This record gives sequence, structure tokens and C-alpha cells, in this order.
Amino acid sequence: MACFDLAGAPVLLTGASSGIGRALAFALAGRGARLAIAARRRAALEEVADRIATGGAPRPHVFTADLSVPGAAAALAGEASAALGGVRVLVSNAGVGLVAAQAGMGDGDDARALFETNLWSPLALARAVLPGMRDGGVIVNVTSTLQVVPVPMLGYYGAAKAALAHATRTLRNELDGTGVTVLEYVPGATDTGARDVALLPWRDGPVRTPPPVSPDSAARAVVRAIERGERRRAHPRLSLLPLEIPAVGRLAARIAARRIEVPGGP
Repeated sequence: MACFDLAGAPVLLTGASSGIGRALAFALAGRGARLAIAARRRAALEEVADRIATGGAPRPHVFTADLSVPGAAAALAGEASAALGGVRVLVSNAGVGLVAAQAGMGDGDDARALFETNLWSPLALARAVLPGMRDGGVIVNVTSTLQVVPVPMLGYYGAAKAALAHATRTLRNELDGTGVTVLEYVPGATDTGARDVALLPWRDGPVRTPPPVSPDSAARAVVRAIERGERRRAHPRLSLLPLEIPAVGRLAARIAARRIEVPGGP
């Protein structure tokens, strides 16, 4: 594994207004990276940028972007590249959740917006910044353990993350030997305040899950993985279990299914 020095590296980070993305902005700035941060909520981004600048690091460039809109990802990549003088590290962290039954939602607008944000925008961003990575770079796609845990009502999110995980592995093979590292970060339970599992229609309360890790812990894991040139990092490590033994994920989903009230159906 080739090591990567973040000091002075121009980084485009999406989903930086809260949760793992917000923690990542501080962690990357702490390693000396030059940042362009993006999300839908400009006020939250400005607060992150102000705090980073107050700490003595260069103030990040701030971009408001709704990645559920087709074309927004490519436009963001162009703006960030111009501001930074190129992008050497892309972290596609932006994501949206959706609690919905497929029998009721089908291919509705909310489902399509989720796929646009969680799948198509990381692919569009990578395509846009890769030409500027001739001297090497890193692409980080944030997926989820739900890619192998088919929990009812979370099928759209899990399917999009499964597709992104497959696309990430394929991109890695396509870029083999180019000097570009492709990293999949697989977060397990993380205390972001926006966990869809808590919004599911449980019969007698949610099933017990391992305690979530903090966003700061997740951010440190991502930074270490970038610097070490890793291809995949799951955090916490227990999150590797369903990835390596998919039967475990299917079993966990069946147990959860018995306690979830799923509307719709025939």
C-alpha cells in the first residue's frame, strides 16, 4: 500500500455540514489538507469553515450543492477544481436516507432523488476530477453495511449503497496502475443523529444493536485509511462481519423483519 500525504493536498468533501462529513472536515484540515466543502445547508458549512480558520488552518472554500439534482455533481466538481487548482482527494460522503416500502414507493421521486445523491453523484464526481489526478490521487466512496443487510423499509438506501460498493470495486480495478487509490469506507452504526433504523415502524421497539461510534472516531478512521493507501476500511471493525459473511447480514435482516410493520403489499 502506497502512503499518501494529506499536507497541502486539495480535497473536495461532500456532505460536510453534519455527521461524519463535518468531523471529516476538521480531521482533514488538521492534517494540513486544503478543503472545498459542499452540502445543501450553507449556514452549517460556513460555521465549519469559520471554525477551521479560527484554528489556524486555511479557510475551506464553501459550495452549496443539492446532489439530488442531475448535473449538480459535475458542476460542483468544476467549481471546486477551479477554486483549489485541481482536486487530488475526492471524498463522496453526501448521502440521504429514506424509510419506505417498495410496494408503496416504487420508483417515486423520493426514491429517484436518493439514487441520484447516493449513487450517481459519486460516479459523476469521480469522472469529473479524475483527469486532474495524473500525478496520483485518492477517491473515497462512503457506502454502508446495509449493502448486505436487506432490512425492510431501508431497501432503497441499501440498494444504492450496494451499487456504489460494486462500482467502487470496479473503478479500483479500472484504475489499477494509474497511481489513483480507490477507497471504500464502510461505516457501521455511527452516532450522527440521523439514523434511519430509529425511524422504522418497530412493533415493540428497535432490535438491539452495538453502540454507535462517534463521528470523530469515524473521521479518524477515514483519514488513517487515506494516508495508508487502503482499499477498504470498515469502522468499527465489527462492521466487517456481514461484509465477509453475507449470511450474517441476511440473518440479521430476517430477525429485524419480524418486528417491523411494513405497510402496503398485495
